[in-house]
Amino acid sequence: MADEVNENIFLVNAPAGSGKTTWIRQQVESYLLHNPKDNILCITYTNRAAEELGRDLEQSRVYFGTIHSFINDFIGSFFSHKEIIDLYWEVYETQIIERIRNIEQKKTWIESNERYKEKYGSLDLDIVRSNINKISYNETPFNSLLYGGLGHNDLITFTKLAVDRFPIIKKKISDKYQLIFIDEYQDTSADVLHIFYTSLVGKKSKLYLLGDKMQQIYKNYNGEFEEKLETFNRSVNLSINYRTTPKIVDILNYIYNDEALKQYPYEKNSNNTMAFSPKVLIVNDVEKAVIDFRKSYEDALFLYVSNRARFYDIGAGNLYDAYNKMEKYQFWKKYSAVDVMTKDEARINDALLSFLFIVDQIIEYYLQECYGEVFKNIHEYYMYFNSEKYIVKKHRDKKAIKTRLEKIKNSYVDRATTIDGFLNICFKEELIEEEIYCSIIEDDDYQLVKDVYIEEVRKLTNYLNDPKVSTQHGVKGESHDTVVFVADDSNNPAVHMSKFFEMWSDMNITLREFDAFYYRYSNMIKDIERTMGIKISELRAKSYAAVADMIDTVLKRFISENETNPYYISLLKPKMEEYKKNVTSAKACLNEAAVYGPLCAYRLFYVGCSRARKNLLVIINKNDIKTFEDELCEKLKDCGFEVEY
Repeated sequence: MADEVNENIFLVNAPAGSGKTTWIRQQVESYLLHNPKDNILCITYTNRAAEELGRDLEQSRVYFGTIHSFINDFIGSFFSHKEIIDLYWEVYETQIIERIRNIEQKKTWIESNERYKEKYGSLDLDIVRSNINKISYNETPFNSLLYGGLGHNDLITFTKLAVDRFPIIKKKISDKYQLIFIDEYQDTSADVLHIFYTSLVGKKSKLYLLGDKMQQIYKNYNGEFEEKLETFNRSVNLSINYRTTPKIVDILNYIYNDEALKQYPYEKNSNNTMAFSPKVLIVNDVEKAVIDFRKSYEDALFLYVSNRARFYDIGAGNLYDAYNKMEKYQFWKKYSAVDVMTKDEARINDALLSFLFIVDQIIEYYLQECYGEVFKNIHEYYMYFNSEKYIVKKHRDKKAIKTRLEKIKNSYVDRATTIDGFLNICFKEELIEEEIYCSIIEDDDYQLVKDVYIEEVRKLTNYLNDPKVSTQHGVKGESHDTVVFVADDSNNPAVHMSKFFEMWSDMNITLREFDAFYYRYSNMIKDIERTMGIKISELRAKSYAAVADMIDTVLKRFISENETNPYYISLLKPKMEEYKKNVTSAKACLNEAAVYGPLCAYRLFYVGCSRARKNLLVIINKNDIKTFEDELCEKLKDCGFEVEY
């Protein structure tokens, strides 16, 4: 393996509390000082992270930004070349033809096509082709294929194709940047990793991937890059935990169970006073235990896996219910309803909530009479707003704009206003950009939201400003003095905490092995779905009959290859052994959540526990562990917890 290592490409493991941001900033400062002619690229997962990394640093030779902003600003310069436009047509021509013909008479396409005709006089393939002279980034989830506009996901997919087709782009990257950092690599798509790896492998420039596989929350990464990761230089390791007390560090090391990634406590944290030693409460009434603990620790952060109760508690339950029913946010999709409601990096994929959250901030500035910030936001987020209507050229413009904003504000704070009604006001007052407005109101999924009161958006934004309750998914990157982890199960998203605890009590779990087994299982399911041309969930008795032999063959091969694997034995063996050649049995054996649910629970248990700076409490429902309670208690004690009833 040693002779296969790419010495200029580094994989830097950065577990919870390891000071990753500080380390990157130090590396940037040092490199700039000693290499006055070189340039640095820092790719972050969120705009907020980019701002944090770049704070107070000289940026003329450093680019801080998300992958989407980098593609738009740097690689996007190639997107007006004829060869790139030809590639666009190669990839999307069939979809564009389908959209023009609109055989199914989709309402949204009819209206969109009519708007195109109004703008260009007619609509056919030749006219569309003649009008597209550059491929652009929409900065929204939507593709605008008739205009050459790509949304978040397609931008990355298309860029990967372009980079592979035209190696000159790779050369431009390696020539421009001598040092590249990719933060939170575990949540970065394999396509992005591929772009930078192939651009820098064998070159003088250095590439650093920083992150922690245990904190992989989103399903952006599908395991396709694992073989390449094994060739990365691992000589840099951030092994000091600057966040937590030594007792909690010991617990985290035990959970992680990887000697190569062991953390050591920061010496100064040994002096931190703990209110209590890390402990587990096993109770019959979880709700009562939470209420009792909150009386003594009002500032504690409570972490749940159950989201419906959480959102109803803060007054945004109907909004959550509506989003949770949307096809685009079902458990097998990239993001969940919770993700888009609580995480900036996920919300950018939802045009409606992105718009409403920005408007909420604008109205807050308006109420504070911070009019400069109002206009700044409108123009900064021009992709959502009809910004040219909010430019002050003459004194009368001020009065007209204030009248519009007053109407929008009044609608927003009116408890009787629905989201649909508020959008109509924003459109009437020419605040929202027409294409965004039409995309939202024409989206069938958003029909579920239109009757929800806008007040629930206000309550959601207020809650997010100072949350005392969160989910185990939603706290990555945060830390709190006192954390309460409420162990629970969920089907959407798939989090099987009880099953994880059962496995953990009985076997020696490591993330590396668990991950590897999950990817094998997941890839088998994807291969079957590609062969069938439909999702496993869409299988019916009739369609199953045509593929029964193929599925039977694939399952037998998988069983044979994994029959001694402890993860297979624990999670899949009973179902696989009961397999009969029928659609119900096939679906039971090809259920990704059966493996992903416990794996996700494993990660969340680590992430949740690692948020605590001083005090950590885990609450477990006794009924959830009754068949393995004794074994789990011994495991928890070995881990470093005190166990109480």
